[in-house]
Amino acid sequence: METPPLDELMEFPASYTFRAVAATLPGLPQACAKAVEGALGRPVNEVSVQPSSKGKWTSVRVTAQVQSADEVLAAYAALKELDGVKMTL
Repeated sequence: METPPLDELMEFPASYTFRAVAATLPGLPQACAKAVEGALGRPVNEVSVQPSSKGKWTSVRVTAQVQSADEVLAAYAALKELDGVKMTL
């Protein structure tokens, strides 16, 4: 079964939360915010951080306004390029 395109699942513009799980590195939340801002061309609304129980990994959530499915995909591509990023959700 094929997954429907994102623009069929969401209405745009919308507030969207990107999530990246990465090795705990100095400046990680700022790097994630900067990557999303660069992809979207506008500031993000919120950044939150949740370390893993042993502190090896950090989950960073970046919330921003998106105008299209293409913007969502571009922001995820930018997050995947960051050092230490294991996965995006």
